Amino acid sequence: MRTLSEMQQRILKEEYPNLSLDSDSDVERYFELRTNGRQQEALDLYNGRLKRKYPDDNQRALLMSYYRSRDSRFREMLGESLVSLADRIIARTTYIIKLLTRDIESVNMRDAYSVIKLAEGLLSVISPDRYVAIAFTEKYVRYAKSLNIRHAQMEKTAELIRQYVTDTIESVEDLKKEREARRKQQVRRQYQHKNQQPNFDLSQIVFNQSDIARILIPQTITRTEDIVIAYCLKYWNLATDAAFDKTVFLYSRKYKTRHNEIFQAIKNGRIHGWKDEEILNAVLANVVSGYYYNISGDLYLQKAWARAKAGLLPPGTQVQVALPPPAAPTATAVSKRKKAIHKQKKQTVKPVTPFKPQKSVKIETHRSKPVLPQAPVMTPNSIADIIKKMTGKTYTVYKELFFRSVRPSIRNTLAVSVVKKATLFDGRQNAAEELVYTFLFEHYNDPYQKWKDSPEQVQLLEFGYRLPEIEPIIERWIKDSK
Repeated sequence: MRTLSEMQQRILKEEYPNLSLDSDSDVERYFELRTNGRQQEALDLYNGRLKRKYPDDNQRALLMSYYRSRDSRFREMLGESLVSLADRIIARTTYIIKLLTRDIESVNMRDAYSVIKLAEGLLSVISPDRYVAIAFTEKYVRYAKSLNIRHAQMEKTAELIRQYVTDTIESVEDLKKEREARRKQQVRRQYQHKNQQPNFDLSQIVFNQSDIARILIPQTITRTEDIVIAYCLKYWNLATDAAFDKTVFLYSRKYKTRHNEIFQAIKNGRIHGWKDEEILNAVLANVVSGYYYNISGDLYLQKAWARAKAGLLPPGTQVQVALPPPAAPTATAVSKRKKAIHKQKKQTVKPVTPFKPQKSVKIETHRSKPVLPQAPVMTPNSIADIIKKMTGKTYTVYKELFFRSVRPSIRNTLAVSVVKKATLFDGRQNAAEELVYTFLFEHYNDPYQKWKDSPEQVQLLEFGYRLPEIEPIIERWIKDSK
């Protein structure tokens, strides 16, 4: 008979503070509920806490049988079951500690972007509730000390999360101050621009359809970061185009929009060799009004721009963007001849649609301010989002609860997904289960999660299991939890 070591006892006490080493209150409660006729509550307890604590069906059945019959072997079976439970907790805890401390020693605390990237990455796999994340990392500091595994590194990780959540990391605060200073400078420039009125009659300016298509972005774009990306894609290769510079200036003055300020931010950045992130921030300062800083939005902006820029056409080739029916047009100087102006005012213009473009039609622009658009909101696809969608709940399932009980669901789903049988001792089944569990853990709050295209899905197939979608595991977990 195996006995619990001192370390195993400490871990069990941490995880189950009310746990007794010679009895189990959950087992006692189960039989008490059955005796009192509360069958459904007894069944819920059995399928919930008892199955999670003792996942081996045979071992659990014997344990319950020995207790019911007052068999002296109950204590021996309980001790064996608790050793197995402690082993599983230690294995899971060791994995989580290594995951949380994997990059902590390489991060430069003076580099704000590196700090933000690491902290946000850790928060995405711990909990969407940032203050829950503080308690979570502090608990694993205690575990690391008990297990003597990467204790110093785990303390650094917990300190990073605490400082980050409470906004006390100096480099991140410096970044915020820098952006605020840049925003104020941009506001001053805008104010100076507004007071530099052109010395010609703007009402005599008309814009043709091709000019509008070069200036405006689709009104379907609504997310702030996507608006920034859309303008950068449109204006990036036009930064040195003097004719377009003049056109966008006239358009902005006539309709009192920020298109010229946005263009100038991109133009100045490209001419003076700014980093891409500096150009993006300068454009962002013109897209929003007031102070705007969103850490997750900033990370999304960097990633989205890296992907978008990779597909940017070479200079001289305009990016084609599908436009809705025109809200307003761009710039062509009107003939000064009175006769031409008179003729133009009399002309009746048919509405232009995306399906039947008109030939050489000039559109007199109205003087109302066009609405600045903004881009399609990404559909989240994290594990947490899938759980919310499949359960119909409006809140996210508490992460620790999910990972305490999901292993049996993984095991049962893999059992019906076998395409190549494992031999008795090759360990592929355990490796496959661990592979899926790790993927779920790392992508729990990852909105870009794509199991179908992941290397893990390919590796799982090499282990002999075909699982093209991750949803069946979550479906089974929901079913098992009821």
